[in-house]
Amino acid sequence: MLKPTLQISQLAEYMSRHVVDVFGTMLYLPANLSKQQTAPPFANRLSTCVGFAGENLSGVVYVHYSEAFTRCATAAMLGLGPDELISQAQINQVIGEVANMLTGGLKAWLGDNNQPCAMSTPTLIRGKAFTLETLPEVEQTTLVFDCAGDQVVVEIRATLA
Repeated sequence: MLKPTLQISQLAEYMSRHVVDVFGTMLYLPANLSKQQTAPPFANRLSTCVGFAGENLSGVVYVHYSEAFTRCATAAMLGLGPDELISQAQINQVIGEVANMLTGGLKAWLGDNNQPCAMSTPTLIRGKAFTLETLPEVEQTTLVFDCAGDQVVVEIRATLA
């Protein structure tokens, strides 16, 4: 039996809903898909990436945050007050877990659509000025969300058969 071919737009459509659900439920922060779908420049950025791969697809989900937002998200998820100290280890744990939830939801959705896959553990990248480049055959889509007075950028890059 031939498996249906997925389009990157279908992954983006799923993820646009899933990010809103995860941020609202786990971080207690409402997120809305922005009308602006160009990634904003970040002075200091924390990015996560989680890979996924199956028989007919492979890819990665990147999520980019400002350093200020990572502190806000960590405080929200851990129930900390605005004046409480937040360690880098706590930020890493929370942001890594958010990456797991986002890509884990995509993995489950892919499985429900006859595209079972596995996923990697999250990787965190910190920096001021870095770019991510992909090979020409890799499809990609960018989703920008407005959340807590900041923007969060989700990129899906995938090769779909």
